[in-house]
Amino acid sequence: MNDKKVLIFGATGNIGGAVVREMLKRGWQARGVTRNPQSEKALALAKRGVEIMQGDMEDRASLEAVFDGMQRVFSVQSWVTSGVEGEARQGKLVAEVAKSAEVEHLVYGSAGMGEPHSGIPHFDNKVAVESTMRELGLPFTAVRSVPFMELLSEKEFYPVLGTWGAEPKILGWDTPIPWVAVRDIGIAIANIFENPTKWIGHEVVLCGDVKTLGECRTIFTEIDGRRPFRLPLPLWLFSKMAGDEFVQMWHWTANWIAGAGQQELWEIVESSKELCPQMLDMEGWLKMKRNGS
Repeated sequence: MNDKKVLIFGATGNIGGAVVREMLKRGWQARGVTRNPQSEKALALAKRGVEIMQGDMEDRASLEAVFDGMQRVFSVQSWVTSGVEGEARQGKLVAEVAKSAEVEHLVYGSAGMGEPHSGIPHFDNKVAVESTMRELGLPFTAVRSVPFMELLSEKEFYPVLGTWGAEPKILGWDTPIPWVAVRDIGIAIANIFENPTKWIGHEVVLCGDVKTLGECRTIFTEIDGRRPFRLPLPLWLFSKMAGDEFVQMWHWTANWIAGAGQQELWEIVESSKELCPQMLDMEGWLKMKRNGS
């Protein structure tokens, strides 16, 4: 039996996809869980050798089937696709089935800073799911990522309206913001799986760079030859279109950054390098992206 096997939820998503790619590079066998095995992304993963299984994180029997024979698991849920309450239900059910399956190591894709009562529903739900894992005695590692660099570029995140458009109305252009490349999250999680003794029972925050939105705009302008396009809608209209949680999260981020200070942010960058020594900074990430890497 090949011991290098891992079950990955959200395999066709951002973080799950990054974990899949990195584990395959290292010679691991990956089983990817998706709601739609016939999707373009799922079929592409299957061509790369990923075992694709249909799974419903709301259904215990479905989960028991995908867990069969797997001892290492990456668990992540999305409040955007499943709703805030659905995210919590799914995370807790995955944890319960993992415990029943006697999983040896679960890595959990969390968010925020791990503090309860943050006022951000999906942050608080992640804390609640972690509490469930502790109550179950599940051997797990919580991985908290700061905002993705991809929020500045990927169409699925609507950067014209969101990060470039509405966010500066709250954080301004001169507030230092922590960022991390999705690629580096995948590398860090792979390193956690390959050294479980060290990381089980730990919580980690991943950050690759600290840049203001103004500095990010300058980097994009220098590399692309033009300023990023932005459509700064009134916040009330943005909230009506995208929901209140994004605006609430930006306010929380501004308060957290003000309390932490730049020194603490850079300390997080340095500590992140233990799990990903070649963490990309904003300029390196954008150059890599534009080069098609």
